[in-house]
Amino acid sequence: MAKRRILDDLQKVPKILERGSVTLGDIQGADNYVVHGEVYGDSDIQGTLMLAEDCRWKGNIIADVVVVKGRVEGEITANTKIELRDSAQVTGELRAPIVAIAHGATVRGEVHEDSFVTHFQERRIH
Repeated sequence: MAKRRILDDLQKVPKILERGSVTLGDIQGADNYVVHGEVYGDSDIQGTLMLAEDCRWKGNIIADVVVVKGRVEGEITANTKIELRDSAQVTGELRAPIVAIAHGATVRGEVHEDSFVTHFQERRIH
């Protein structure tokens, strides 16, 4: 049975950048990440990148799947899917085969013309 939630499909425990942490520089790797702190740099991740509600990211993001609950200033490119939750605030271009935007999310920028865009009502509390 297929899992509906992106995080349910993760096969291994993600690396976590803790609340209050500040990362200066690029993040690269073949892992899944959950970010609570601040990041000033770019990413090139072969895995899922989840940006928590208290996350602030300034830089360009490349990952297989990107889930945003916090703030991003920069382009987001995903090989599979970008999901913007209701608390997301993004300034920059979005590029992915599927872009899912929750009601309440803010996007200041463009969604790439080849992306399929869907809107949804957030029903989860986490």
